[in-house]
Amino acid sequence: MNLTVFGATGRTGRPLVERALDSGHHVTAFVRDVETFDLEHENLQVVEGDVTDAEAVSEGVDGADAVFSALGHTSSSGDDVLTVGGRNILAAMDEHGVDRFVTLAGAAVRTKSDPPSLGARAMGSVMGLVAGGLLSDARQHVLDVRDSDRRWTVVRPPRLTEGAYTGEYDVGYLKLGPRNSVSRADVAAFMLRCVENDEWVGEMPMVSG
Repeated sequence: MNLTVFGATGRTGRPLVERALDSGHHVTAFVRDVETFDLEHENLQVVEGDVTDAEAVSEGVDGADAVFSALGHTSSSGDDVLTVGGRNILAAMDEHGVDRFVTLAGAAVRTKSDPPSLGARAMGSVMGLVAGGLLSDARQHVLDVRDSDRRWTVVRPPRLTEGAYTGEYDVGYLKLGPRNSVSRADVAAFMLRCVENDEWVGEMPMVSG
């Protein structure tokens, strides 16, 4: 498949690009600064641009069979990067007739399907106090995705670690606590699996080790 990954230089985006290439896919990596992305592969195309630039995003989406967003907040991004970038991605997908979208959000973004969990509520409360604007951005992005007519999946991990891929993780509407975590490599693998196996369409699964 031809896959586009936004946030490809990030700590989850890069493992996603690498895993997709290792699985035989053609990947377009959308990066803000090509100098920070040193990966080379015969099936890799790199597009430089900003997700807030609709024209650049459209170029990155053109020709894709599926699109991934591993965007996150950084010191140089705005507090609304997920919302603005996500809307540009969805518009570009509509423009180019791309149907499948898998995006990343945190477990602090809740849904009605989640079981009651004091740990998850506490996580959301802490996030609201520490980074309320960032959490609001993630929630708005998820609302936009859910309101779209794309075949979407929102992947929601708890605390992310830099550990290696294990393949040992739980998926679903989980009862998480403050000790739950998952490696970025495992999250990347699950995101790719959602597209390869056409799983969790229209759902917001958590993924946790």
